[in-house]
Amino acid sequence: MIDPLLITIILAVVTVLVIVMLIALAWLARKHLKLMHDHEDLAEFAHSLNNDFRDLSSLTPLLDERIAWMAGRIDQLTEKVSTPAPPQNEPSNHPYSQAIQKVRSGASVNELMQTSGLSQDEATLLIRLHGSKTR
Repeated sequence: MIDPLLITIILAVVTVLVIVMLIALAWLARKHLKLMHDHEDLAEFAHSLNNDFRDLSSLTPLLDERIAWMAGRIDQLTEKVSTPAPPQNEPSNHPYSQAIQKVRSGASVNELMQTSGLSQDEATLLIRLHGSKTR
């Protein structure tokens, strides 16, 4: 027959092994729950990122249009800045410069109308503005 001491030792070893296995099972169950919770958090985060990416993707055509418009506007402004403006003070660039010279030389309203193609009102105004100041 089997020695009762040996049976007691075997039972003690089996009991210790069962307790160790129960502790390990409890630890693994706790780890499993933590991993499930972390997985849910990561899935929610991935879903949020996916929504953000979708929203950004829908804005891309609008941004492309805006960038193209801004590039065109920059080109217009660059051309405008690089093109020298005509001097403001040169009388030869003024559309009425020849008529003003004639007024300063003593031309009458009728002369201005005939030679410069001005209306009577325009000729009168030029004479008042640019004629001799000796009144």
